Amino acid sequence: MEPYAILPATEEEVEAVHAGLRAYNRNYCPDAEDLSRAVRDEAGRVVAGTDCFRMGTLVLVDVLWVDESCRGQGLGARLLAAAETDGRRQGARRVELNTFGFQAPGFYEKLGYRLVGSVEPAVGDYGHYYYAKELT
Repeated sequence: MEPYAILPATEEEVEAVHAGLRAYNRNYCPDAEDLSRAVRDEAGRVVAGTDCFRMGTLVLVDVLWVDESCRGQGLGARLLAAAETDGRRQGARRVELNTFGFQAPGFYEKLGYRLVGSVEPAVGDYGHYYYAKELT
């Protein structure tokens, strides 16, 4: 009998996977810091946020999300600015992120991110784009 079972993960199990990776990464980058942020509206509902962290001199933005009802109000730009500012304060020199063609890659370019790689097509007819921004 096989000692392991590969099954669909629950939210708690996904968090356990992330925690395991963070613990492993701390062996190589003990000063890593979570820079994630959430935005709540007046009713307390989460309407935007980032899942990002700093490792050494690099800030990695895994997720940037803004609810469709709140787009165009500058929340995404403010969240990225917060990650950049926090990372810079902690010694980061670069931010990296990735996005798909249907997720408005032009948004990142307007904020000074430059395209450093792509895979086309990746999802349907849409490309997968990798961006970086040097922090000064």
